[in-house]
Amino acid sequence: MKKNIFIGVVITAAVSGAAVAGASNDQTIGEHKEVSAYQALQTAFTHVEGFVKEVELSFEGDENHYEVEIESSADEYEFHVDAASGEVVWQDSSTTSEEDDRDEADDSSLTEIENAASFEEYETISNQLSTENLTFFMGTDNPGNRVMFLLDENGEKRYKTIFVKYNSYLKIIDLDGGGEVYYGKLK
Repeated sequence: MKKNIFIGVVITAAVSGAAVAGASNDQTIGEHKEVSAYQALQTAFTHVEGFVKEVELSFEGDENHYEVEIESSADEYEFHVDAASGEVVWQDSSTTSEEDDRDEADDSSLTEIENAASFEEYETISNQLSTENLTFFMGTDNPGNRVMFLLDENGEKRYKTIFVKYNSYLKIIDLDGGGEVYYGKLK
């Protein structure tokens, strides 16, 4: 009987210790942030509706931000919400795997862009890539972001660009296995 009580006391102490440790971590974190996870989630919801996959506080250098992942019926979105200001500092979206399969199999939904130079991100794209033998095609252009594909002379997708309009961030991805080519805020 004493053994069971002792174990109960140890378990209670362990749980209490974890709660105290958790509280002290939250308090330390709280000194460095002004925005709660709930507020960060609400900020992301002002940009997209869907199901919450994850909300996580991330520490990178001197910058702390929440990583908020939301899944809608067709896309998955990731937002980085500044933990001090509550502003979205980065956003990315990707189509769900079923949509990706359709995109890979059928490029007929893409529309060739006649005057890509008119887009805000064009200069940065052309500075980062040799666009001489590439043709710009529109994947998505909505109030939140613009996704373009650059196809080579054989009609193969070579690059994907994602431009987040409200904060002017651009990401360029080499689809031929090269990964991220560029990520940054336009000036």
